[in-house]
Amino acid sequence: MIEKKYRVVTHEANFTPPDLGSLLPVGVFDTADEAIHCLKQTIDKQLIASLNDGKTTKEAYDQFSLYGEIPIIQGEPRVYVQPYDYAKERVQILASNFAILKMYANHYDSKKES
Repeated sequence: MIEKKYRVVTHEANFTPPDLGSLLPVGVFDTADEAIHCLKQTIDKQLIASLNDGKTTKEAYDQFSLYGEIPIIQGEPRVYVQPYDYAKERVQILASNFAILKMYANHYDSKKES
């Protein structure tokens, strides 16, 4: 059996450095691209949940960086994505998408009532 090359695991942000016993498995992958996609999805899900709860972009980022589950890619050759930089950039994009969706929903609702 061929072993997968990459593992994505998470650790709680408030435990630094991550204790090997505190790592939670997320997935195993053949390619670095698949692992990077998983890492980004893991962050996106947490940011979206915070934004859905009505948090601002700053609050959503702070929630992730202070209390979130921070993904790490393990494997060779080494692949590194800075999760905090990604989250800081991505929360702005997600919040913009939320604003657009809300605008369309309000527009659609007002058309339905007419």
